[in-house]
Amino acid sequence: MVCRILEQYRPHTAGLIQTGQSVSAEFAAEARAAQTNVRRRVEDVMRERGIDMWISPAAAGPAPHGLESTGAPWMNLLWTFTGQPAITVPAGSSADGLPLGLQMAGAYGDDERLLAWAGVVGQMLRQP
Repeated sequence: MVCRILEQYRPHTAGLIQTGQSVSAEFAAEARAAQTNVRRRVEDVMRERGIDMWISPAAAGPAPHGLESTGAPWMNLLWTFTGQPAITVPAGSSADGLPLGLQMAGAYGDDERLLAWAGVVGQMLRQP
């Protein structure tokens, strides 16, 4: 049954799924512990410095041409790893008209607050 399900994915994605299925329980437990430790360190910095959210470019450049890729994930890897909420709001366009985004990331479990801030910042960025 798993093989049939994997056939529905593109080969690269199916390969990533198979790799994930081969991870040992011990390795997965170590990764979860690392995730928790990194999240705690990030949140300690947020608390100590009074940071409500992190703001950064959503990507190293504009969105890619076409639909073949969503772009490189480098700018959101930390938030994905730590499970912290992140959102991107439109922030203009490149010289050739491709969209640029501003990424905002909040504290773990603080999704609603991040969404509220994203609405405010998004509205500010839309003003002429």
